[in-house]
Amino acid sequence: MSLPPFQSAGLLTLGIELELMLLDPQTLELSAGALNLLDLMRMHADKRFFFCPEITQTMIEYNSGVHGRWHELLDELRAMRRYLLPLADECGLRISGGGTHAFRYWNDQEFFPKERYLDLGEKYGYLSKQFTVFGMHVHIGVGGDGDRAIELIRSVSPWIPLLIALSVASPFQDGFDTGFACSRLHSLTSFPYAGAMPPFADWAECRDYVDGLTGLGIVGSIKDFYWDIRPKSEFGTVEFRIFDTPLTVEIAAGLAGLVQLLCAYYLARPAPSPVYDVYPYNRFQACRYGLAGDMVDPWTGVRAGYLDMAKQLLDRLTPLAREFDAGKVLHVYREKLEPGLSQADHQRVVAADGGLSRLMRWQADCFASGAVASDGAAQTR
Repeated sequence: MSLPPFQSAGLLTLGIELELMLLDPQTLELSAGALNLLDLMRMHADKRFFFCPEITQTMIEYNSGVHGRWHELLDELRAMRRYLLPLADECGLRISGGGTHAFRYWNDQEFFPKERYLDLGEKYGYLSKQFTVFGMHVHIGVGGDGDRAIELIRSVSPWIPLLIALSVASPFQDGFDTGFACSRLHSLTSFPYAGAMPPFADWAECRDYVDGLTGLGIVGSIKDFYWDIRPKSEFGTVEFRIFDTPLTVEIAAGLAGLVQLLCAYYLARPAPSPVYDVYPYNRFQACRYGLAGDMVDPWTGVRAGYLDMAKQLLDRLTPLAREFDAGKVLHVYREKLEPGLSQADHQRVVAADGGLSRLMRWQADCFASGAVASDGAAQTR
């Protein structure tokens, strides 16, 4: 199957896909409730919100609408949360954000009964069940231009590790602290064609590459490329795939707004190709240490901490804030950088105080309330 033509999409529009975990309210373990929950949603037939299954039955995915500004997305996400939580309660479920469940085991997972997911299970074996991790994908419209999409990916890719450091929320897996601020991405890098997208010169080169591997039967479609950032021609977007699912929809909308500003900046002033191949190092540092890590500037070779680099990036994006009504986004991130605490840091504080079951209950409380507190109490905004 050839890549579809690059579709027209509004320039710098944004939308997200949000993978959410389903929890048993008593045990706080993952609960295979996706079929029941999705059936209940079909009965309600509320066309405002679009939910779909994911690879295993302990997760669902929410697909947002297309928006021009981050606060419009936030309004939708809050309305979605008000819709979702009572339905989940009716099904005997709680909803949680976070990139991983702290004590899920891959062999306990059941595939959702959909042909694509069953095929992935046959193809990738136990790796497919280890794929029960939870991420957020941000889509940015590029105005229907495939060459512009490739140029944008090339320009923003050096900043992908910094975005990872700002969003880490998966320090625990299989009942243990992994030592990583983001362990979720390692569940993806085991798959073929994961990590950084090759440095294509233009859309034609990308299309020929994907079509060539599709023709060989190695991949079925662009969906089988687990790149950190990839073009989505059927949507007319560039898709950022590196975020752990945030603990709240408020954080989700803010991250999407930050990505929109980053894309606006580099669409106006494309960056030259990096001088140094430091992406793997920077990515590892972000996953391992989050904001406490450091990165090497791919153009100058200068090493700096992620906190300092984040402050520099926010300053660079500030002139765009008024145009995109995103002053609050930058203000919130500047406030976060002062203590330098990530979502993963908060998760570790809660787990140290109350254990992993308490952590999962707290994560569900955070999602329901819309706010994060490191003392283990989710406060409603």
